[in-house]
Amino acid sequence: MTPSFSSSSWDSGTGILSLAPSDLSKPSSTGPQLAKDVDYAEAILKAWTSDANERTAKQLSTCRNIEYKCNNKNDTSLHGCIYRRSHFIEGNASSIPGLILFHTGAGPQDMFLRWKADSLVNDKELFPNGCVVLIADIIGDGEGWAWTDRLRYETVRKSILVPDEKGERNELKCRIQAAIDTLSAQPGVDAKQIAALGFCMGGHPIIELARMNVPSVKVLVTYHGVFDGVDRLSHVSSNGASSTSDDELTTTKPSVLVCTGEDDPFVGKQDLAVATSMFNDIGCNCRVMSFQNTRHGFTNPAQDYNPSDAFAFNEDSYSKSWSATRDLLKRHLN
Repeated sequence: MTPSFSSSSWDSGTGILSLAPSDLSKPSSTGPQLAKDVDYAEAILKAWTSDANERTAKQLSTCRNIEYKCNNKNDTSLHGCIYRRSHFIEGNASSIPGLILFHTGAGPQDMFLRWKADSLVNDKELFPNGCVVLIADIIGDGEGWAWTDRLRYETVRKSILVPDEKGERNELKCRIQAAIDTLSAQPGVDAKQIAALGFCMGGHPIIELARMNVPSVKVLVTYHGVFDGVDRLSHVSSNGASSTSDDELTTTKPSVLVCTGEDDPFVGKQDLAVATSMFNDIGCNCRVMSFQNTRHGFTNPAQDYNPSDAFAFNEDSYSKSWSATRDLLKRHLN
């Protein structure tokens, strides 16, 4: 099925770096709220600027917001953002990999994700010819309401993540498939070379993608990914995973990397064990990196300003997890 989507014009992928933190931490007539507060915005601006300045190969990215549809009974609108290199030429015969970023509980309108998308697009060592990144939307948030309306967020989260009586999450699958179809339809994307990275709540679409048995998906990574309730999922997806032969299991299943902190109160040991077992039972090559003295949100420098002791940035854990991610992507997407 051809995906239905509409998009805005292309803008500078680093245009956010010129904006004031106060403007990024509130919605406006020209764009969504992209940060929890001024401290959050300042922390990401500092980290993003430092990252951009340290790149050995100077590239420029471009981005645009995109609205796409979930093929459900309501044709739910989802609101993502596409990143690619500025010098990308539409119609170029050479295909490049596509990556999906699945958001945290803050929703898709998060400048942290735009920083990571810009970093991936500009990683010339990892992607010599470039890549296309989609910041996907699981909750239907185009304005950044998830930053402030937590009751609405919890209601939507429950409707998407709680399995039905058969142990399936069809609404989540629909939104994941919409992201895959939208990314695959972007000019230049090799629809057979897809990877997905999930942060916090984004752990759920990562494990669901493994269960969906999508051959084009080669790499799945979670960072402080939560897996609450996965013990209520059916053993395998109804999309054909149970009928996959042993040979297919070793050749078509994605490689999985789970990066987690040992002091993360939101990732229970039992939930992690169930998720890891599920990845392995499906046939994925699953590796778990568990970091000592590491709390929730360890990849995000802005978490040092979070008033909750459950959250903290850990530069060493972040660096090791990102290095392992790059190694995995290099092996499977090039």
